[in-house]
Amino acid sequence: MEQLKSKNDVVSVISKYVSLDKKGKTYWACCPFHYEKAPSFAVNETEQYYHCFGCGESGDVIKFVQKMDSLSFVEAVEKLAHNVGLEVPSFKGDNSQIKLAKDKEKLYHACNLAMEHYKNNLKLPTAHLAQEYIKNRGISPDTCEKFSLGFSNGWTSIIDFMKQKGIDMDTMKNAGLIEIKEGSKAYDVMANRLMFPIINAYGDCIGFTARVLEKDSQYAKYRNSAQTLIFDKSRAIYNIYNIKKIKKERNIDEVMICEGTTDVIAMVKNGFENTVACLGTATTQYHAKEIKRFVPRVILCLDGDEAGQKATFRAIDIFMEEGLEVKAVMLPENLDPDEFIKKYGCEEMAKLINKACDGIEYKIRRIAVLNNISDNLGKTKFLKEAKPIIDGIEGAGAKEIYIKLLSSLTGIATDVLRRDFDRVGVEVKPETSEAAESFREQGDQKAVKYVLASFLHKKDYANLDREYKINFSNPVFQKLYDYILDCIKDNKSYTISSIFDLFDVDENDDIKSLIDYNFEEVANPELYFKQSLNKMYRNSLQEHIDSLTIKFKQEKDIEERRKIAAELSLITKELKNIKIV
Repeated sequence: MEQLKSKNDVVSVISKYVSLDKKGKTYWACCPFHYEKAPSFAVNETEQYYHCFGCGESGDVIKFVQKMDSLSFVEAVEKLAHNVGLEVPSFKGDNSQIKLAKDKEKLYHACNLAMEHYKNNLKLPTAHLAQEYIKNRGISPDTCEKFSLGFSNGWTSIIDFMKQKGIDMDTMKNAGLIEIKEGSKAYDVMANRLMFPIINAYGDCIGFTARVLEKDSQYAKYRNSAQTLIFDKSRAIYNIYNIKKIKKERNIDEVMICEGTTDVIAMVKNGFENTVACLGTATTQYHAKEIKRFVPRVILCLDGDEAGQKATFRAIDIFMEEGLEVKAVMLPENLDPDEFIKKYGCEEMAKLINKACDGIEYKIRRIAVLNNISDNLGKTKFLKEAKPIIDGIEGAGAKEIYIKLLSSLTGIATDVLRRDFDRVGVEVKPETSEAAESFREQGDQKAVKYVLASFLHKKDYANLDREYKINFSNPVFQKLYDYILDCIKDNKSYTISSIFDLFDVDENDDIKSLIDYNFEEVANPELYFKQSLNKMYRNSLQEHIDSLTIKFKQEKDIEERRKIAAELSLITKELKNIKIV
């Protein structure tokens, strides 16, 4: 791989696709992966990788060719090898990353084949229930094609088809297409259902959502694919591929988020094309990170029932923590988006979206509804629950906006509310405060990431010739640190490009955060690096002290207790005198 990459300079390869402009040591261009007017796509020739500061895409030369030409990992390697007259590199069995890439490609291939098979099934006479459902939903043939809707025709049709295509039973099972129960035959887990393929941002089918069509069925109405190597419900976003295509054609600054696939289809066919779903109510930080790559704002349009409103409340925090602007639509009468449009029309939906309130206002209004603020007891409970929300708002001006909202809802004067919220409560000692502990952990994590990112990006103040007395509790970070140290010991150069061979960066947020680390946020880099090392070393010693203390308490032998006590004394002394310069 090293030879392949060295022969395929990342700047030379990328310049065949986009026009690069060199400024200083970096080449710049408008990103080929999303629409933009000002260049934010940077190519680092020294480290042989690219990163877009607009949408967050990053990778090496292989990853770039994969994404631009819609190729598999192996196909991209073959193309690059052919371009420079090299033999295709052999894929060693002990190379875990290459094996992982090949295993994933097999599953992508299987799911893509299955998607096409299900699409073709939808045209068969046996798919009359699916055809009737689609007709009743008002879904046009063009919309069916846009979302690649299909039909699972019986319990074994997919197995017979896949065998004809040379796909073995293990691959079918690993792709989540079939189940093989002990003592029985294999069968299609989605049999006789309408199929909604879930396509990732790169155009590959990774799994399915399927809907039962028979009335009074004993099965759940909807079923998602089981978790596989390529499908994880906590990360998958329905219709994200079409959002990416829209983003490449023109600028969009928001997406609407629904609960289910049919809601997305209803929204899109009625003109709200920048709509996605997180496959249920359980929004995660991974969903937020993925969406942030494309837009800075989300509008939550989850179902109007109790579960949907609770999910909206939770999702607001998740998206806001990721730095996204959040708005929320309040759907009436327990309706979902599809039902609302059927009942009131797309113009009324547009009005609802335009009136969407910001995330904080939504949470306050939701708490007000739950506490029946028409009486004094309800108002008291409401204000108690609203206080943490107000306390979490930064800036006196911003707080004032929501204090006025509270006043309008309760009839209590703003100056009275202001005094109540400014009043200092019972003091909590830092060592017993969960918030303080969380803050400390965040600081420790920030220090760890800064140190490792400094090593990775070869900062001048990060002297790699010396061996630091540090370790990483995160095994991924430890693996990266050990790799860097091994390279130094063997007098072997390493680049950020090589990290893409070591890890599946797209699936590893920890490593991606180091590759994309923003050093400009630190005012004094060298000082902060030393302070961070100091903190890591102190934490390492403290963990050792805690471990020995437990061991001392459990040890019964007097001589062993003396040895432990002596070691404890030495480490405690070292902790007091620690100094990294």
